[in-house]
Amino acid sequence: MTTHRWSAAAVGAGLALVVGLAGWRIPLAYADSETLLSQGRPATAASEAGPGWVATNAVDGAATTAWHSDRSPVQWLSVDLGAMSTVTRVILSWTASCATTYRVQTSPEGVWWTTVAGTTDGHGGTESLTVTGFGRFVRVYATRPCRPFDGYGLAEFQVYGSGGVVDTQPPSAPLDPTVTEVTATSVSLAWSAATDNVGVTAYDVYQQGQFVKSVDGHTFATTVTKLTPNTSYGFYVNARDGAGNVSPASATVTATTPGLVIDRDPPTAPSTVRVAAVTANSISLAWNPSTDNVGVVGYTVYLAGTRVGTSTTTSATISGLAPATAYTFTVTASDAAHNISPASPPVTASTRHGHDRVGQVTPIATDTDIPWGLAFLPDGSALMNERDTHNVVRVTADGVKTVVGTVPGVSGTDGEGGLLGLALSPWFGIDHWLYLFHTTATDNRIVRIRYLNGALDLTSEQVLLSGIARNKFHNGGRLRFGPDGKLYASTGDAQNGANAQNLNSLNGKILRLNPDGSVPADNPFPGKYVWSYGHRNVEGLAFDNRGRLWEAELGNSIMDELNLIREGGNYGWPACEGTAGACDDPTFIAPVQTWPVADASPSGLAIVDNTLYMAALRGTQLWQMRITGTTTTTPRAYFTGTYGRLRTVEPSPAGGLWLTTSNGGDKDSTPNNSDCAILHVEVNDP
Repeated sequence: MTTHRWSAAAVGAGLALVVGLAGWRIPLAYADSETLLSQGRPATAASEAGPGWVATNAVDGAATTAWHSDRSPVQWLSVDLGAMSTVTRVILSWTASCATTYRVQTSPEGVWWTTVAGTTDGHGGTESLTVTGFGRFVRVYATRPCRPFDGYGLAEFQVYGSGGVVDTQPPSAPLDPTVTEVTATSVSLAWSAATDNVGVTAYDVYQQGQFVKSVDGHTFATTVTKLTPNTSYGFYVNARDGAGNVSPASATVTATTPGLVIDRDPPTAPSTVRVAAVTANSISLAWNPSTDNVGVVGYTVYLAGTRVGTSTTTSATISGLAPATAYTFTVTASDAAHNISPASPPVTASTRHGHDRVGQVTPIATDTDIPWGLAFLPDGSALMNERDTHNVVRVTADGVKTVVGTVPGVSGTDGEGGLLGLALSPWFGIDHWLYLFHTTATDNRIVRIRYLNGALDLTSEQVLLSGIARNKFHNGGRLRFGPDGKLYASTGDAQNGANAQNLNSLNGKILRLNPDGSVPADNPFPGKYVWSYGHRNVEGLAFDNRGRLWEAELGNSIMDELNLIREGGNYGWPACEGTAGACDDPTFIAPVQTWPVADASPSGLAIVDNTLYMAALRGTQLWQMRITGTTTTTPRAYFTGTYGRLRTVEPSPAGGLWLTTSNGGDKDSTPNNSDCAILHVEVNDP
């Protein structure tokens, strides 16, 4: 690193200096051959000491303003240059709160950083660093202040070099995706080029919301490998430009991989099915393994011809049963080619008297759409959002459903967008406000509509927050009022991981709003809705009895997460997924629990009696764990495979939980092509 101390002689060499805060000299230009790229550009920081010390003060060109952090030793300030640029010089004009140890870093997307300069003996003042770097984002990353227990302050953070075109326009969606070849373990895809005002630099391939691979912007075909035989897949493509803008998704194309071998022979029936354990509301079964010419991949448990459980081992526990009742079960085996064995001989057992912690499950109602948001009215009935019809439906405890209105302006995404989260005002008995999170043709937004006389008063609709980016998947959408009376909203990264780390983006965040849609004055980043960031796709929010916020987050292909949210916290996505990836950054907050994505893919989250209940989509089970301080007990699964994909779980004012399923048509935005249920789960004292 080359450091220059400024003097009066420098003015004659083509530098203009002004006296700034605490007498620091602020260079306003360096040389004719270098362009100041940072002035007036969006800037964010790990923390801001208050409304008068925001990050943008460091790039405003004003000598009388500055950014100041809080007193945590690890802090950063980043500026978005608007386009990929060549960086040749960085000038740091510190206030009295300077850094002894810091790095200057560049990044193309604001996620993965390259260090281009650094020091462990900084002394403050104005430091001019000659660097060679490339990126759209430039940041200073400080780890030790000049004075113990002090924060940092920059009057100006100036980046010089040569920039590209400032580009905020995303490419168009790739067209005409097709499947060109299918093998047992691969699918080859092709598509037509997207268009962009500057140029497409990459195409990203997804499989039902999970990122698979990228190719460059001149490549219009690829092969996805390492797939599972005898499995159906749905692929789509996003285009990306050099500025990191991401297109809408292409249409989805489907393919089913054939078996590695022709296999028409089913497994043998499971033998010696026996009762391993009995409680008041569950029966555990075990059996001897089936045999198969290729291999058994799983077992299914049936009760009177209805699937009530699945397992990849030779045992299963069927929960949610009535006490003191006899049940008769059979078990089948399946292989990778989906051949099903004959049923085992039946086995009968009776549950005991009494009740379990997670007790009997009782059906409330069925639904042909996707029940998503759920909130209870003062009379004990619930309001429920149907994602794809865009209806709000009142559901009574005995299952009577009434459509109370259709929310205007809602749009699907041919994926998982639509009418999503739902919350009632904490003062609903007085103001009658119903808060909704939904997708439109251009964005995601939060609105409120009054619920009067058993119907939505659509003339009362108010848009509280718009401009949350949408995409086919990763729209987030959960709403929850906190004990502080503020509205908390979860947003997905809109399939652009860089959004999650960009504090100027509303995506990949948990947002905190006043009930009227304004920014709370005590939010961690002054003037911003951001409460926490570094999230991929959050669909579960719940507050515990200490007023702390917990969230459930869908990972990509490695780990799902349960997080305890800290004000202003960074949860690491996309550099870190669960505990995998570049997770050693000390500013990242580690998850409390993680799951393989096949076991969870969490959506709803509820807390009853200091116990968390997390609904799992892909995992087709309800996870339970008791809160113990800042962690939880080991998660325990209920209803594995019994009801299929589980979407939303909410505490019932009458006791227990309401649990909704999400089966069939939950990835296509088509109304009324689903087979879903609303269930009551009895929950008893531990």
